[in-house]
Amino acid sequence: MGKSKIWMVAAVALPLMMTGCKTAKNITDANTGATPAAKTGGTSGTGNAVKKTDNVQHLSKVMANVSTAKAMVANIDFNLKSGKKDLTVDGKLSMKKDQVIRIQLTPLGLMEVGRIELTPDSVLFIDRVHKQYMKSSYQQVSFLKNNGIDFYALQALFWNQLFVPGERKLGDAQLNMYDVDNNTIKLEKGKMEYLWTTDTNVQQLLSALATYTGSSSGQSMMKWGYSDFKSFSGKKFPALQNITISTNSTGTQKTFDVTIKLKSMKEDSSWDTETKVSGKYKPVQLKDVINQIMNIK
Repeated sequence: MGKSKIWMVAAVALPLMMTGCKTAKNITDANTGATPAAKTGGTSGTGNAVKKTDNVQHLSKVMANVSTAKAMVANIDFNLKSGKKDLTVDGKLSMKKDQVIRIQLTPLGLMEVGRIELTPDSVLFIDRVHKQYMKSSYQQVSFLKNNGIDFYALQALFWNQLFVPGERKLGDAQLNMYDVDNNTIKLEKGKMEYLWTTDTNVQQLLSALATYTGSSSGQSMMKWGYSDFKSFSGKKFPALQNITISTNSTGTQKTFDVTIKLKSMKEDSSWDTETKVSGKYKPVQLKDVINQIMNIK
């Protein structure tokens, strides 16, 4: 793969993940600041209580399948498809819960050419081919701020977990926000709809779907699929994660597909969570990269 193609894979990856963060849209009501009421299951108080209890019990089983590992390191195959583009590059995924999600793109495993790093406070994007980088807080970049970017929702998606946008942890109060129907888990707020599917037998999350419908901005959709579950730290973890982002604004459809295949997963925390950028690298604006990516054909 040529350097220009490697750069395009690196350049698309971060904005794609950020676009997917419409799933992290804060569930707090923009007008009242109130969080959504718990889902009800009937017309009587008794019926509501029973429904809530059933929901929490089912969701607790789903959460019991979540990996308790605090860190992961895995080699990956990173594939990007958009329009006629179909590019694959080797890489590495490193994660420490509540600290960092890092993707390194390393063709043939020899040299890092791009790095994507997400932390609770900032996003870092390094292009080692052209010696440039972008680092900013989520709030300082209007694209991220307007779409309600939340590190903890992204973390949940990578770790195959449920999440409530705007919440760091899931307790009984958060679990009562979901509506459960057999193997589906649903959460609605305003123009956002979240839908997870689970395996009927073992209550393992198989997919997460977020759909946003706006009167003027059209519809956007993000689906995160999980498959090829393998043993990792005493639990089953999806070694294959498929991410699809689709937007439809003013009649124009745009779709990105990313596949991350994890290999040799290890519970390894013996690595530095902080990336230091060389003073020789030039800072760039994320919004400029996003504008470039949106014009890829």
